[in-house]
Amino acid sequence: MTEKESSIINSAISLFAQEGYDGTSTLSIAKKAGVSEGLIFKHFKNKRGLLEKLIMMGENQIQMMIKPIESLTHPKVILKHILTIPLNIGVNEKKLFTLIFSMRWKIDDNRMDLSNVFKPMILNSFKALNYDDPISETRSFLMVLDGAMLYTLQKDSKYDSLILNNLLNKFDL
Repeated sequence: MTEKESSIINSAISLFAQEGYDGTSTLSIAKKAGVSEGLIFKHFKNKRGLLEKLIMMGENQIQMMIKPIESLTHPKVILKHILTIPLNIGVNEKKLFTLIFSMRWKIDDNRMDLSNVFKPMILNSFKALNYDDPISETRSFLMVLDGAMLYTLQKDSKYDSLILNNLLNKFDL
């Protein structure tokens, strides 16, 4: 990726997260990136093409988060690792995930829903732990994970160890 493409992407992430997808023009992205609007069209065809690139980047970040979990075998360890994901969102990823979370209700795209990625692992873990209703436990766990992600993505919020320890105790992890 060229320096200009990277600047366009970073500007788009920042503006989409701040102003929303609909409220951001390709011209404003170009101005923030210090490039011509035509360069955006050259590299990404249009604003939707740029959004597609950002979604792909989000998918790659999610896959990097999942990789270490895939090799785990104990269900409690799997659940604990999934619950700690909000702690592992770096500063660079925070804006991208803010964008992904804000867009998931605006466009019909399953790639924007993190629960689709984690649901099978969580469900299998609760089944392995012999919970009476693993489906309801999975839904509850996903709601907590979703809330933890949203809490973390708020501008000045931090998913701290006290909250994490409280959740780990609640799920007996």
